[in-house]
Amino acid sequence: MPPALLKLDVQGFELQALAGCEDVLARFAWVYVECSFVELYAGQAFADAVIAWLRERGFVLRGVYNMAYDGEGRAVQADFLFGR
Repeated sequence: MPPALLKLDVQGFELQALAGCEDVLARFAWVYVECSFVELYAGQAFADAVIAWLRERGFVLRGVYNMAYDGEGRAVQADFLFGR
């Protein structure tokens, strides 16, 4: 089977979406997910929780892209690329 990419942009539901597809996660070599460093959506998981969850399942953070900052220069969110 060729390598597959799972791309998520689910407005604060990253961990729920990942947990929902955990049974098929082994089919993916790459995961690309938008994560936040600050709360943009009530109850959302932050980037560090998503990174840890994917690490526990054999994925390593390979790159961070499209970093967004607030008006004071603080990191708000970015796209994260994970690979096996």
